[in-house]
Amino acid sequence: MIPESFINELLNRVDVVDIIDKRVPLKKAGANFVACCPFHQEKTPSFSVSPSKQFYHCFGCGAHGSAIGFLIDHDGLNFIDAVHELAKVAGLTVPNQIDEKPEKKKENLVLEDALILAKKYYQTKLKGSPLAIKYLKSRGLTGEIAKEFSIGFAPEGWNNLNEVFKDYDNDALIKSGLIVKNDKGKRYDRFRNRIMFPIYNAKGQLVGFGGRVIDENDTPKYYNSPETALFQKSYELYGLLAARKAIREKGYVLVVEGYMDVVSLAQHNIRNVVATLGTATTNFHIKKLMRYTPEIIFCFDGDNAGKSAAWRAMNNSLTSVTDEVQLKFLFLSDQHDPDSYVRENSKEQFEGLAKNATPLTEYVIQYLTQNNDLTSQEGRVKFLNEVEPIMDEMASSKLAFLFKKRISVLLDLTLNEIDNLIKVKNKKTLKAPMQQLKRQTISVVKRFVILLILNPKLIEKSDKDISWGESLDEQLAQACISKILVDENHNTASIFHYLSNRFDNEFIDEIKSQALNFDEEISPKDEFVAVRKKIKQSKLQASNKSKLDAIKHKSFDTLTLKKKSF
Repeated sequence: MIPESFINELLNRVDVVDIIDKRVPLKKAGANFVACCPFHQEKTPSFSVSPSKQFYHCFGCGAHGSAIGFLIDHDGLNFIDAVHELAKVAGLTVPNQIDEKPEKKKENLVLEDALILAKKYYQTKLKGSPLAIKYLKSRGLTGEIAKEFSIGFAPEGWNNLNEVFKDYDNDALIKSGLIVKNDKGKRYDRFRNRIMFPIYNAKGQLVGFGGRVIDENDTPKYYNSPETALFQKSYELYGLLAARKAIREKGYVLVVEGYMDVVSLAQHNIRNVVATLGTATTNFHIKKLMRYTPEIIFCFDGDNAGKSAAWRAMNNSLTSVTDEVQLKFLFLSDQHDPDSYVRENSKEQFEGLAKNATPLTEYVIQYLTQNNDLTSQEGRVKFLNEVEPIMDEMASSKLAFLFKKRISVLLDLTLNEIDNLIKVKNKKTLKAPMQQLKRQTISVVKRFVILLILNPKLIEKSDKDISWGESLDEQLAQACISKILVDENHNTASIFHYLSNRFDNEFIDEIKSQALNFDEEISPKDEFVAVRKKIKQSKLQASNKSKLDAIKHKSFDTLTLKKKSF
């Protein structure tokens, strides 16, 4: 892995304004630079780049990040490639801490190192397996596309990874999901006789594998790495790292059923495609995709399994879909998967199907009326009972209202009659708490942290001696203080990178948003001094209260002189 100290130096060496300006022409606007956002369509510039913070932020779509983040999101690079690209600009050489010889890493083998070595082993085995190569060719895949996706092959046998890891008993191999240990203590390879697909997260980090059978009689068809410290399948999407640029260019994303669908479509130069990893689509998947596009199209086989997967995906998406996002559904005929359809027809015809995919509300109506023609009163009641929980879960207020109108026409009822029959949450009242939350004052500790991130030179060594508690905000404060005191080279971007590796992404995104919207008219030094004083006073009051609570029930005569004076 690339040392964090190097990332820190890199973010202090490069200028985010220069990096972005080469790709998106910027104009000076006060202390910052602005442009129309490259991540969404707009006519008035809302994309701002701050040379002092070394950060960019779009006030329209919320996109934000450092120079590394921009290359990942704009150029479609993975984290490693983005670092190498910036290193060239800065004239730095990226250090490589991964030892290719596993016998030298017995004592400090870490999960990602293990996965990287296994990936290289699987790739080597693919080259030496005529059976695996024949299978990939039968699916229309070339060597170039297999190399692009780092596809490999896990051969038959129980202990093949012994060839790679001399210390086969190392617990890191179990924790990374490469090795299984049964009840009797016997260890064996998890993946055997399968085509191997490496799974990367949004940072370009290898987090696990998916394995697909070669022999169609073997089960299960797809087999993933287990949940590990690196890999949580309900959060990750196969192919997203490579697809991001194409998703933005096309304006929509296709969500398919398996890794082979992603790779096969890429072979046909259809690259705005991702797949879930052996689990139903989750609201986390939807939120992740919404960062890149307002249009999400689920593409499933037309068999019963595909229809069931689509219905689960719809239900799991309702609470995440906003009025700005369109959810659509595309079903292929029983005899086709995406690859076979494109091969029999054409790329253009497949993309035409995608453009004409069924919108969310129409899909729901089609699904609920396929075995219910609504000709009887009982059938209409059944339909209302089934659609009620769906409407209740919809986070999109405008879509929910128009859906209600569509149902009223379908059942020949007025809107008032629909309201009386279907009890759902008022979508307007749901939004009030969110607006109220935005108006809430930032906590004093968060204000301390934000001021420190924006102005690291304000720190004092005594800040680390404040009696910090265990709350998330105070853990964040301690992390910031440690980072700045230990490392003299720091700016806003490098501090945020450091924090993003130690705290939940959503929490850090919230801090970023608050920092980027911070009032720059105030004097940071005066404000920081006042906030620090307030925190210290609060801690002193809490300490005094604790001491008082400890002695107030004791006899005055039993107290020490110090406690009596207190």
